[in-house]
Amino acid sequence: MSAPPDDAIAHFVAKWHRREPEMALAEVFCAPGQRPRFRAWGALVHELREAAFELSDARVTAVKCQWWAEELANLPQGRGRHPISADIAAPALPWTPLARALIEQSLLDDRPGDASAALAHMQPLARALADVESGLFDAPPADTSAIAVHLLLQRLPQGLLAADQARLPLNLLARHGRTVAQVGAGEGEAVLRDWASALLDALPAASSSQPLFRRLRTGFDRVRLARLAAGRGFAPPAAPATVWRAWRIARGA
Repeated sequence: MSAPPDDAIAHFVAKWHRREPEMALAEVFCAPGQRPRFRAWGALVHELREAAFELSDARVTAVKCQWWAEELANLPQGRGRHPISADIAAPALPWTPLARALIEQSLLDDRPGDASAALAHMQPLARALADVESGLFDAPPADTSAIAVHLLLQRLPQGLLAADQARLPLNLLARHGRTVAQVGAGEGEAVLRDWASALLDALPAASSSQPLFRRLRTGFDRVRLARLAAGRGFAPPAAPATVWRAWRIARGA
């Protein structure tokens, strides 16, 4: 597969960076030779997450997830069509299990009763992402709980008014006597604080054996969840604090 134009890839990387601006700041700590793969993987995870969770029409979700499943299945043969594919295609990686997990995730519409159920719903996709990520960056697989927590965190706040209602556990809504519509309208800060605390508790400790990409993402997720649990909203910290944190994560501090 010939390399796509840089501007085609840049479009999808920019989409990812708009959603996760801290990763754009942190990539300076990634070795230059690894940056194309770092960017492509982040952009791919963003695209798969969008396809599985963030489209308003179930029919569009089904079509887009099927397209991505075929794309992933074609990567071992070097027949990827998407601009992102050039920097991540590798024949020995478990792309087919990831394709299968994506389709299965898109079909799951059960509302979780509690945090454990919400995390369990995400585990198959998280496991498939961890296995591919491990091969891409030649590192042991990340703890799937870190990826499951990330996927659930990224449903906030936009997903509160979506069909899956951001996967908020039913027991938290019942505990605080709120509906998801009320939470989405800004009347459920206590629900969100408790949800962030539950996700924070489920986030595994950092491990120096994990690839830099996952260490950064998990470190940033920890900060976002702590801020949300403290009632400080969804926005990431200011850029200087993010760069300092990324430097510490990259050097294993």
